[in-house]
Amino acid sequence: MRKRHLLLTAALAATPTLSAQVTIGPRTVEPADLVRFAVQVANPLDAAVVAVRVEIPEALAILGVDAPPGWAALAAAATDSSPQTITWDGGQLVRGAFREFPFFARLAATARRTTLVFPVRIRRDDGSVRDWRRGGEGQAPTVEVRGSVGLTAGGAFTLAAAALGLAALATALALRRPR
Repeated sequence: MRKRHLLLTAALAATPTLSAQVTIGPRTVEPADLVRFAVQVANPLDAAVVAVRVEIPEALAILGVDAPPGWAALAAAATDSSPQTITWDGGQLVRGAFREFPFFARLAATARRTTLVFPVRIRRDDGSVRDWRRGGEGQAPTVEVRGSVGLTAGGAFTLAAAALGLAALATALALRRPR
């Protein structure tokens, strides 16, 4: 038992301390959903988190952004060279604190089963910056897209017109009298 405790302590000591814990909720969405997303940040270090920036996948349209008390939020549209982003700053997330940074978005109706990736950048009051993305401090938060919309509005109209045409043809054939 004592040996196992020493091994566990050694393993924890060898694990690097992450600059923040970052997740996003909800974990799954469906096409055409209106969703309240929340980037969740916990701070395990002494230096306070003073800015949180998240890249929003192009499959989402940002409808609104909220800021926790003491923080300001700024949404920036995508350009040719950068994705749409939301940045929260002006507040302080001290050691041991947790905060949610919410936004409201709509998933495109044409979205297919995939994984949406939300790279996050954390800035601290000591000037350090940490990225949660491939090759960064930690893995970027992800959201799974479940299901897919099988029929668009245009497809539904075409299908309805074809059904009406078939019904008219069936009626004409049924009323036709053999001679």
